[in-house]
Amino acid sequence: MSTIIETQDGSHTLYSSRFGESYHSRYGAIQESRHVFISAGLYYVIPLRKEIRILEMGFGSGLNAFLSLLEAKKRSAFVVRRHRSLSYCL
Repeated sequence: MSTIIETQDGSHTLYSSRFGESYHSRYGAIQESRHVFISAGLYYVIPLRKEIRILEMGFGSGLNAFLSLLEAKKRSAFVVRRHRSLSYCL
């Protein structure tokens, strides 16, 4: 079973009691996602592509894809044509 816990930066993440692991860093879920997916991912790809498509699959919260969408919407160089989200819980 997963529970929601607060991380050190005040954001939240999921914690799996079954595996004894959190889905994001306990130091900061948003901080981690911004570093990995925005700073080292999206910003790296921006100068290389005219169009960017993002697909996120996994068992987490969808935070990485959501932050990428928000960042793309903030930048005038990007037009978000469509956004689809599908969530399935076991």
